[in-house]
Amino acid sequence: MSALPRALQRTCFVAARQQQITPARFMYQNPYIFRFKKKNEVSPDFHKKTTGLTGLFVNEHPHHTLKVIYGRILRSLQQIPATSAYRKYTEDIVSNRLSLVENESDIQKLENKIGMGQIEEVIEQAELELETVRAIIDSKAWEPLVEAPAANQWRWPVA
Repeated sequence: MSALPRALQRTCFVAARQQQITPARFMYQNPYIFRFKKKNEVSPDFHKKTTGLTGLFVNEHPHHTLKVIYGRILRSLQQIPATSAYRKYTEDIVSNRLSLVENESDIQKLENKIGMGQIEEVIEQAELELETVRAIIDSKAWEPLVEAPAANQWRWPVA
């Protein structure tokens, strides 16, 4: 406590005596900063140090990460009926990207072949797609409606 200003020491001491609490934490003692600090540390020989996007950390092993996520997506899609359009198109896209990940070892070339931004953005998209697949499975969106829709519900433009 000696590193704190005298007035703050007294405040913390009085508060601690009255309520039996520890002194307030300061920003440099924040556990969340320490938790994320390791994520944004990149080895010195890696080809980039930052993504340039706030909150999106560099992934040094994107091939492994994408293989795991794409594998989970493909396994989850097996729970959706094969006749579902979502399953067909998502399986096609994910299988295509998985083959690109397996066949291309250069990260920058892989980013260009996928064409969806930095590889960290592709990982983020894959994680969101996995959440979407799980949500569709939970909602059973392929099942018929409980009630019949109104006669002109799907007519466009609305007249």
